[in-house]
Amino acid sequence: MSVLLFSGKGFTQAEDLNVKFGRYNIQTKFNPEEYITTLSVLREGKNIFEKKYYDLIPEIKTEDLDGDGRKEILIAMYSGGAHCCTNLFAGKISKGKFIFTDSIYWGNSFFRMEDLNADGKKEFMGVNDVYAYMFTNYAQSRFPVLIYAFENNRFVNVTKNFPEVINESLTELKKELEEYKNFRCEDAGTETFNTDAGAVKAILAAITEEYMSLGKTDEGYKLIDEFYKCPDADNFKDKLRNDFLLK
Repeated sequence: MSVLLFSGKGFTQAEDLNVKFGRYNIQTKFNPEEYITTLSVLREGKNIFEKKYYDLIPEIKTEDLDGDGRKEILIAMYSGGAHCCTNLFAGKISKGKFIFTDSIYWGNSFFRMEDLNADGKKEFMGVNDVYAYMFTNYAQSRFPVLIYAFENNRFVNVTKNFPEVINESLTELKKELEEYKNFRCEDAGTETFNTDAGAVKAILAAITEEYMSLGKTDEGYKLIDEFYKCPDADNFKDKLRNDFLLK
């Protein structure tokens, strides 16, 4: 398994990078005082690309992601801070110029690169960070698994193609849900943020998205009806359907 950086712990320092890519070198120079990284691409010593980013670039990889015999350039960027943010960029060199082709916003999520189905092409697996702080504090927020492949110079969401991974995550989420089986709605009053009710909603939201990825969205809402009987239950389900498009 090949793992791109980001363990969720952040970084206290960074090394400047120099990655060779055929006749090209991809280099970084980090200024820790201003938290700015200069990214440069050189062909035989001549600069063809240079740009400054208010991010740390902890790792650059080259990998043939789509099996066409040509390697893509992967650049991980980290914004710093307690809870944010990770981005993964894909780039290539075309007609002597370096260009970005696509990116994934991982937010607070770390990710790993792995050939999940042994087809010779690597996927990127993390979690859907859009649920952070939506129903409760970050520590109690829970996230559905999120998997991307790389096709035609684009990252493509292929989560539904990996039911075994989804089911493994579902099993863990349901175990956590059981720990709240005796929670009391009345303890939350009308505001559920930072309460057990909010924690339950966070888990149920992640479960419902994972059921949707399996083509069983109704199972998620059935579980909500069985487990979450607080006064705001209907509003909670409406939010999942309308704001998170869990339909």
